[in-house]
Amino acid sequence: MLTILLKQPDNLDVSFEYAMISAQIGDYEAAIGTFERMLIYAPGLPRVQLELGVLYFRLGSTDVARSYFESAISGPDVPPEVQQRVDEYLVAIGTSENPAKFRATVIAGARYQSNANAGPGDRSVNLNGVNFLLNQTSTGQSDVNGFAAASLHGGYDLGTQGDLLEADLLLFGARYADLSKLDTGLAELTFGPSFNMRRFNVDNARLGFYGILSGVRLDTANYLGAMGLGSRFAWRVDPATTLSGKFEFRYRWYHDTVTYSTVSDRNGHFYKGGLTLTHQFSQNWAGRTLIFGDYEETAKAWEQSYEIGGGVGATYKFASPFQALPDRWSIDLEAGYIRRLYDSPDPLINKNDSQNDHEGWVRAALNVPLKNDFSIGLTGEFRRVYSNYDLATYSNASAMVSVAKNF
Repeated sequence: MLTILLKQPDNLDVSFEYAMISAQIGDYEAAIGTFERMLIYAPGLPRVQLELGVLYFRLGSTDVARSYFESAISGPDVPPEVQQRVDEYLVAIGTSENPAKFRATVIAGARYQSNANAGPGDRSVNLNGVNFLLNQTSTGQSDVNGFAAASLHGGYDLGTQGDLLEADLLLFGARYADLSKLDTGLAELTFGPSFNMRRFNVDNARLGFYGILSGVRLDTANYLGAMGLGSRFAWRVDPATTLSGKFEFRYRWYHDTVTYSTVSDRNGHFYKGGLTLTHQFSQNWAGRTLIFGDYEETAKAWEQSYEIGGGVGATYKFASPFQALPDRWSIDLEAGYIRRLYDSPDPLINKNDSQNDHEGWVRAALNVPLKNDFSIGLTGEFRRVYSNYDLATYSNASAMVSVAKNF
């Protein structure tokens, strides 16, 4: 190919192929030289200007890259795929010129649950072959809670081909009307770098690594602390399809309290991961498939478990029925199933058989965007757990209303 190129420097097809191969093997200088020669013989080729912009962007020369990108879309009849890629890179250049980014969402609302404490629905239970009648307060109890949550994300562009240093803080608090032992406070911080995978010729993809620090309070007392590491990725496979995933490892330690006197039995390592595939079928419809699993390693063998599950979901966006609220509304539907198995029998419940559960859920949510980045959400869910342990079999129906503000 190089011989042909030297003999026929005006052969644009050979030149383009040679430049692309040079770029793929990391010889950016050779690729740039070839593309720039092509523009001498055929000025104004949008695809060549686009590729030059990409190469200079990868080399960190954003001013030169911007010049080529703008030239690529300045002429008539620009191919749609060229316009799309240029738009993506111009956004990335704008981000690199303003490296600090921040966004946040704050949510407040109320939730009703028919079985807030996940208690058994039947007072009659079997423990090691003997039937017992539970106290009424030990079964499932309905309750209402008010809650507030905040999700804060900060990112700083490192100036190296789109790499970022990212931090996420999640805060949550809930207070119950009757079941104060369920009053919850949670804080979780993740922090670490994420890398633009374009340097490996994988466009529209990011891979990140992060540390984890979290804590939970329950019934006004410290309940759980955790530290760990995680990795996540997101890849837009094509303009309509996105694949994302996450894997995390944590060491968790529990604190025994008067209300929860044996939770330290669950001290140990926790591993979890999942994948989500999302596809935009049309302007109005999007669908997703998710699979996930985890393994909980604990101090007591009967608390040790692993689970695997999956679900499907769909989102439908439609025009607002109110002229005063011009943004489109959306309805989201989801259903899923989890299989959970424990490693060892619990000697207090069943000396012979380990616990194994089947869990399923269906959920529907309506989102109504308001003005000034506010929105209202209405969510309904039904969850059913069936277990060979009577104490772990229950159903829970919930309804939630929330108001969210995006910053």
